[in-house]
Amino acid sequence: MRWKISRHGHDPRQIDLIAICVLIVVIVAAYRFYVRDPEPPNHADFIVPSQSVRW
Repeated sequence: MRWKISRHGHDPRQIDLIAICVLIVVIVAAYRFYVRDPEPPNHADFIVPSQSVRW
């Protein structure tokens, strides 16, 4: 099928192509989110129970 240039709106294949691109971006973002190494905890801001803090 050839691409049809229409003045009445978008070709449905253009919408499908955009949807496929969005799905690929979402899949890559989710993969990078779940594969990344968690940051080691920062113990510098931990208050030791024996310390007293005045507010």
